[in-house]
Amino acid sequence: MSEYADGIPHGDEALHFEFERKFFVEVLPEDVVRHGSCQVIVQAYLFAVDGYAVRVRITFPDRVAGMRPFDDAVDFLGAYERRELGDLLAAARDDGGEVHATIAVKSPGGMGERYEMETELDTDVAVQIVRRSPHVILKTRYSMWYDEDGWEFDVFGGQNEGLIIAECERLAPVVGLKIPAFCLTEVTEDLRFSNDYLSKEPWRQWNNTYRTELAARGPHFMDME
Repeated sequence: MSEYADGIPHGDEALHFEFERKFFVEVLPEDVVRHGSCQVIVQAYLFAVDGYAVRVRITFPDRVAGMRPFDDAVDFLGAYERRELGDLLAAARDDGGEVHATIAVKSPGGMGERYEMETELDTDVAVQIVRRSPHVILKTRYSMWYDEDGWEFDVFGGQNEGLIIAECERLAPVVGLKIPAFCLTEVTEDLRFSNDYLSKEPWRQWNNTYRTELAARGPHFMDME
C-alpha cells in the first residue's frame, strides 16, 4: 500500500499503482456491446501466491476480437484457452492486426488499491510463455464511458465462461462513485474474482455456490465517500 501521508502516490510513483473497483454483472449492457471498444485478452500467471502475481498478457485488436466469438468449452483447464490463442494469432496474421504483449508484477490489493508495474514484452516470447503456462485466462474486454468514469467489462471465456466483471478505474482512489444499475454487487475485496484466482479455480467450478451465497446475503457495496 502507499506510504504517502495522504494515502495517494504522486508523480512517477502513481504510475505503479492501480485504483479500481470491481462489480459482478449478470448481463452485459446492450449499449456496451453496440458502442464500446473491444479487444480480446489472453493472459497467463507465472506466479500467484497470497495476492502477489507475475502476469503475461497478449492483447488482440478490435477487428480481430470481433471475428472470434467464443465457443462453449468443457475440456480440461487451460486447453481451450490455448487453442483459442492459436486461432487468434492466425486471425491477426490474416487481418494484419497488431498484437500487443506485456508482463506485469502485482502486489496484494486493499480498498481498491494495488501496486502494479507493467512493461512491454516481445510478442513471440509472450506467446511461448502462455502456451506453456497451466494457468491461463481468456476474456473479451469492452471499454466505455459512463457519466464521468471509464468502465471496462470483462466477459470471460473458456473455463470462466459465463462470468462478467465490470471495473471502474481512476488515477486516485475510486470514491464517491455513482454505481450503475448493471452492477449487482461489489467484488473489489473478494479475491475469488481476481484473475490469478480464476486461472486456477475457474468460475465454472463455483458459480452456483456463489449465486446461492449472493441470494442469501444480498448485494454489498463498499462505503468509500
